[in-house]
Amino acid sequence: MYHPFQNTMCVDQSVFYDHLGLLDYEVFKKWVQRNKLRRLRTAGNGRVGLIAWQSVPADFKTAIKKAFGDPYNLDSVKSFINQLQPDSAAAIFFEKYKFENGSGIPASKIVQYYAEAIILNLYEEQCLKMASKKRQGAGIKMTSTKQHIVAVINDLKAINQDGGKEAKYPHKLPSNFRALDRKLAAYKKDGYKTLIHSSLGSVSNSVKITGDIADWLLASYCLPNKPVVPVLHTQYMKTRDAMGWPELSERAIGMWLEKPTQRKKWFLPRHGAEEYRRIYGHKITRDHSDMFPNCHWAIDGTKLDWMHIKDNKMGMGADMKIDVVFDVFSEKILGYYIGTEHENYQHHFKALKMAAHESGSRPFLINYDGQGGHTTATMQDLYSKMVAKNGGTHYKHRAREHGSPAEQLFKRFQQQVLNTKWFSDGQGIASSHTLNSKMNVDFVMSNKHRLHTVEELIIIFKQEVNNWNTMRHPKFQETRNQVYNREAIMREGLNMFEIMDMFWVTAKDNRRYERDGIKPIIGKTQYHFEVYDENGMPDLDFRDKYTEAKFFIQYDPDQLDNYVRLLMELPNKDRVFIADAQPVKKLKQVPVLMTTGDHEHAHKMRKVRDTEMARIEREHLQLQQRTGITPESMIDQQELAHKFGGKLPKEQRTAAEADSFLLRM
Repeated sequence: MYHPFQNTMCVDQSVFYDHLGLLDYEVFKKWVQRNKLRRLRTAGNGRVGLIAWQSVPADFKTAIKKAFGDPYNLDSVKSFINQLQPDSAAAIFFEKYKFENGSGIPASKIVQYYAEAIILNLYEEQCLKMASKKRQGAGIKMTSTKQHIVAVINDLKAINQDGGKEAKYPHKLPSNFRALDRKLAAYKKDGYKTLIHSSLGSVSNSVKITGDIADWLLASYCLPNKPVVPVLHTQYMKTRDAMGWPELSERAIGMWLEKPTQRKKWFLPRHGAEEYRRIYGHKITRDHSDMFPNCHWAIDGTKLDWMHIKDNKMGMGADMKIDVVFDVFSEKILGYYIGTEHENYQHHFKALKMAAHESGSRPFLINYDGQGGHTTATMQDLYSKMVAKNGGTHYKHRAREHGSPAEQLFKRFQQQVLNTKWFSDGQGIASSHTLNSKMNVDFVMSNKHRLHTVEELIIIFKQEVNNWNTMRHPKFQETRNQVYNREAIMREGLNMFEIMDMFWVTAKDNRRYERDGIKPIIGKTQYHFEVYDENGMPDLDFRDKYTEAKFFIQYDPDQLDNYVRLLMELPNKDRVFIADAQPVKKLKQVPVLMTTGDHEHAHKMRKVRDTEMARIEREHLQLQQRTGITPESMIDQQELAHKFGGKLPKEQRTAAEADSFLLRM
């Protein structure tokens, strides 16, 4: 696991996310990107990725050294191993040893005790040599020398058998030199029997791991920080005294946790639902033998793994989204949306509208996941209108569930087409842990100036959709287009008028048409529309009748930059079409930024208010003439009433009313 590189001690990067599980792979990548772990060599072409040992945090170093030894003791370890001498007497003793119950020592324990015996033999020999040299006047510091030897002995645990994963010297000798001295003293006094654990012949470790002990181990191992067995063993040994539990070895704990019955219990909380489903999730076998074109559509959205030029300080980004409709039988892409906005129901509308025009047919099944607005009332209404009238249906496919047709097709579409582009970052595929699915950052950065704009990528994506559709179908000898064009055993067609009607949406709530128009909120975005006449000016007749009236907005999500329809609800709840409204025409305020046309339009728009007021004033004058009710007539009547004390004779009242009539003529 350790590799000297460029005069620097390094450790294999797989130690962090594979062997010891110190970090999740995605977290490991972020640490490397932020230089929290300094990578001196990337993996690939048979090379292992190397992390500088000095950049490894102290707690990680401790765990790594415990598993693989101290990298700076490697030469000392080799020297120590070369001095180890075989002990045939120890081998025979452990092989023939019998407990009171007649059982012998398990094979794994024989290997451990034999290793401890030959290590203690050499340690005793080295201690005697040090003592002899010290008596002869050599300046040997016994404490520091013993500490170094004990560190070397501890690092022996990391040495594996040639070509295998089993430890070559799986000893459990103390890591403190004073404790090791006591162990050596007992060994010299009582011989090989001292190395045999006192409880080994009575109750086995596997029997002990039940009840509260089993619950504690399982619950601790289920934690999302993923403690490794050596750490779990250390925690257990700290806890067991207070709980009165027996001593357990790391190996016993590890073997118990890896039993199938235990593994299935901790796998879900430790690794998450997606990995659990991949290993343990029941797999349903689906019958596709009788499918046909337009039998089953699947729609889903995802990130597009293409780097592009961004108009900001970052310079480039990869934030484009795609929403794709597949015909599951032929795998043909029938419709799609592509852009930089987050997935929402308007994107689904655009993709499905394209699919409807491309197919001219109603599908018998549409499925989708529960994200991105698929389950909104608007989308549910569209799906219900879109599927075949005779037996058509639609349903929500659980996100990331095994067998989701859209996810499976997306994965292959990305791997076979989208991610083959030099500007792909390759991060959209769930299994992006392999080197083949990762972006070559150096290559992309060196060609940053050649990246495309979003508009250019939209054109390229259209080309790649065509490439996918013209590629050979994996199960047939024909292209996806040819498979899709096969004659279907059932078909319900869609005509142009049905498509137009299908993709108009009526908002749930009405909005008031105010003096500057109507401002509906569609998909969390506020729009602004106004009714104009044939000359492109605000329709004054409409404004006279309907300003402050409430309307329901009816719109095509693909035509929001063109026009919407205004519907008025009658007392009987019927809705009638009143007018079309267009996006409001805004005026530029800074004269120097205006063109000749802008000046002329601004002049006309400013006259609207005056024209509208003049119309009201003219109508008011006509009203006065029709009724004779004017400010002047009001004054005359009040003054006349005052003159006669509020009692006007009949003759004079008749004359006054006659005068009022004449004024109206």
